[in-house]
Amino acid sequence: MKITPENIVRHELTGLPMHIVKSTDPNLVSKKGIILRETKEMIHFGTDSSALSVPKSNCVFDVTLPDGTQVRIKGDVLRGRPEDRMKKRLNRSW
Repeated sequence: MKITPENIVRHELTGLPMHIVKSTDPNLVSKKGIILRETKEMIHFGTDSSALSVPKSNCVFDVTLPDGTQVRIKGDVLRGRPEDRMKKRLNRSW
């Protein structure tokens, strides 16, 4: 199934470019990179110079889909393991 803005929460985000738009930690705002992996509470992504881990619940992310579309997602919606998110029934509130 193709990743679209409507179903992005039900997909694995690994490999997609992302940008942190908002965070409770001001040092994380404007960081960007490629998502390396996801855990239940964290997103691990690589920047040009390093790898960072950020908590999902404290951030708002702009994720770029393979077709170039950018989607803004609240980190609270992404909480949980990717395989569990696929099973959840979610309303589009991001």
